[in-house]
Amino acid sequence: MSGVRNFTRGQWEALGRRLDALPEKAKQEQPVKVGDGVKAIRRQIVAAREKGYTMHELIEQAAQEGIDVSLNSLRYAMRRADGKGRMRRGSRDAAREPVAAPTKGGKLAQAEAPRDNPLRAGLQQKRDKGVTRPGQQVQGFLGFPISPDTENL
Repeated sequence: MSGVRNFTRGQWEALGRRLDALPEKAKQEQPVKVGDGVKAIRRQIVAAREKGYTMHELIEQAAQEGIDVSLNSLRYAMRRADGKGRMRRGSRDAAREPVAAPTKGGKLAQAEAPRDNPLRAGLQQKRDKGVTRPGQQVQGFLGFPISPDTENL
């Protein structure tokens, strides 16, 4: 189990100076991810596909240039370049927004029914088994009968 590692401000500043002093790499030698590379040559890939070349043949051409890419990686990168692939969400807040679940039958009406209805006071609505009155046995999650505790109300 690793603990929290602390480094001195001087160490970070020294690393910053070292990084500032690094020479720039030649553009031809900089590593590029498959997705970024496909975006850069997307037009050429589409043109080759229109000429009748298959994805397998394009992968063979890439291998001759030293690019080892799988069929799935190339397909996925092409979909992302076309804007059809699975995209990351912009913020985490969007992921936390409540999504309306599909409803079955009249369950939505039951959920939206007013809680202060005097006719329903003391009654408990069960899913598909009708109405039970307090003191009646209820079937539990595993099928065992459950007697409600009405003595300490």
